[in-house]
Amino acid sequence: MNPPAMGLSSQRATNPAVMRSVLHRLWSEPWLWSAGSQALSSGMSLIVSVIAARLLGVADFGAYVLIHAGVVILAVLQYQIVAGPMMIVSGHRTRSPSYFGTVARAALLVSLAIGVVIAIYCAALIERPGTGGFGLPAAAFVFALGFVSQDNAKRLAFAMGRPRSAFAYEALRHVLFVVAVAAIWWLGRIDTAILLACGGVSAMVAALPIYLPILGARSRGGLRRVVGRHHWLLGRWLALVVFVSAAHEQVVTILAGSWINAEASAGLRAAQVLLGPLLVLMTSLENIVPRQAARRFREGGREALAAYLTRVLLMIEVPVVVVCAVIGVYSADILRLLMGPGFASFATVSAIIVIGPPITLAREFGVIYLRTTRNTHGIFLAFSASALVTVAAIYPLIRTYGVEGAAWATILGHAVSTAVILYQVWRLRPSGATVA
Repeated sequence: MNPPAMGLSSQRATNPAVMRSVLHRLWSEPWLWSAGSQALSSGMSLIVSVIAARLLGVADFGAYVLIHAGVVILAVLQYQIVAGPMMIVSGHRTRSPSYFGTVARAALLVSLAIGVVIAIYCAALIERPGTGGFGLPAAAFVFALGFVSQDNAKRLAFAMGRPRSAFAYEALRHVLFVVAVAAIWWLGRIDTAILLACGGVSAMVAALPIYLPILGARSRGGLRRVVGRHHWLLGRWLALVVFVSAAHEQVVTILAGSWINAEASAGLRAAQVLLGPLLVLMTSLENIVPRQAARRFREGGREALAAYLTRVLLMIEVPVVVVCAVIGVYSADILRLLMGPGFASFATVSAIIVIGPPITLAREFGVIYLRTTRNTHGIFLAFSASALVTVAAIYPLIRTYGVEGAAWATILGHAVSTAVILYQVWRLRPSGATVA
């Protein structure tokens, strides 16, 4: 009986060691912190939208949405030139503090420039009663400056091999925002300008611990020119691709707010908030599925890749369709409960918007197939076609159907890009296989 007892004792001693080893590996995995940071950012964006809607009401929430959409578009574009190439360059080999200092200075300058552009955009396009003077444009400047600079600071932390710090400062940003808004709400009234200023200041404070040590590194003029030229060459075409894909819904939101009113932008954003958990789920897949897809392609070629993507797509698509159907049927009640009574009138908009996730999910799996097999020209073609169709259709749709027409323009753009992507996948399908 002694040997089994000894074996059991050894197993008990080994299990904690194995658990510690697994936990240590997870703690040290950069992609896990990246996924966590991405989920935290996406989830908090939705929560902040709900808080803003409850505190501001439909019209003022619409102004908030218009400013936020403008900032997101410019942030996406600058990322492809400033921080995006840095993630590629730093992945090839270790970079010097001078390199990161150069990128940090460029990031701050770009953040300031975007802040100025957003302030002008706000003053020119967004008019809200009771926000006279420069209060709202100034708050928009602070928000844009904080949003873009903090996003770049987070990327810098990841590029320098400090993923836990990046996650921690992302969490700090949201904690500071919630505390500031709660304190001001307790003491007085919250309006759009105050909410924007709280978001911008909390983001800047959270970014300081990352920027301050980096900015101390000396930077040479020659290095600035080399880094600028290299980043521009790496990011210029990708910026165009991302603009016609990621900025799609933001552009529709801005045009609806400009051509109809701020309430239209509020309705579109409210409909998107209802899909928040699904969008966070779909975003989190970007940190898992492409890695597994690359492994399947490496081990089994196109057939194994196609089988894997088809299986995972079907496994996720069915519950997504069910959830979207439930949201579409009960959208009025959910909007009233979540966002406030004034948003229930946008139930039809929500019923249209919920058509999007099943379509875009299929598109994203097609994009993964094309990227894994290095056929990325089809991706640019798809999003370019989507952008052209949306530009051609959005004005007549909005003129004829109002905010519902803007929602249909969003779905139309997604449908066109998905159709082109899946056609490209079908053309490249392995013989005798069905591809996602």
